[in-house]
Amino acid sequence: MAHHHFRIHKSHGGFERFSKRKLYSSLKRSGLSHQQSQIITDKVSAQIREGSETKDIFHRAFQLVKRDSPEAAVHYSLKRAILELGPTGHYFESYVAKYFQQSGYSARARQSFAGRWVKHEVDVVAVKNKLRYFAECKFHNRVGIKNDIKTALYVKARWDDLREGSEGKNLAGFFLVSNTAFTSDALTYAQGTGLRLLGVNAPIEKSFLDQVKEMHLYPITSLKRLSKNMIKELLNRDVILAQELLDNGKLLLKLGLPENDIENLFKEIQSLTRITT
Repeated sequence: MAHHHFRIHKSHGGFERFSKRKLYSSLKRSGLSHQQSQIITDKVSAQIREGSETKDIFHRAFQLVKRDSPEAAVHYSLKRAILELGPTGHYFESYVAKYFQQSGYSARARQSFAGRWVKHEVDVVAVKNKLRYFAECKFHNRVGIKNDIKTALYVKARWDDLREGSEGKNLAGFFLVSNTAFTSDALTYAQGTGLRLLGVNAPIEKSFLDQVKEMHLYPITSLKRLSKNMIKELLNRDVILAQELLDNGKLLLKLGLPENDIENLFKEIQSLTRITT
């Protein structure tokens, strides 16, 4: 599959060569067939020009994916749906806590613990088999911003202080979780020190995003039937996951969503999350 030679403008600044293969791979990962992915790749590639914005390329591809498969469209836009949990990291922390809960842990967000020298606020505390794991969440408002070695060093230093503190007896591990990728130095450092990374490119064998797709943990920002104001109200009530809406029909009515729209929304969620009622 040939590459175009156009340079495209990245959302966080700078340029990179447009890769037709990269676009095809992202479409294929969304669940589209080889033929569907190839057709959309060709259509979008034909519109690329020198200096095209990555966000415009995504938007063009997303519209075509949505026309072929609404479910694949949600998969394709998952990274941006998580981005829309911003602008602060508060809701992302709650999302990560729910990820751990769905992974078999008991988990809570935003707890304080004493380290050996200072007190720390821990973004997510997860417990399994009486062992405690702490998670530091790094949320970024733009795609493409990577977590570098300085972030990994900072989190490892906090881990060491907490592990040596009065409440560190059952501390079995520390996670650094992000909605973006990690630099190669951060990945190497984490591998060498035992720091566990969850992000766009970590773990290497199955990334955080891949796990989220596999577990069907789609945030409510994935659902285009909900207005921005309604999403904000739901997030404020700690309704983070799409599947949680299935138990909140009365709340949706109270927020002004008509019964017919709620019914269609529930069908979409059930299809997306493989939940049957």
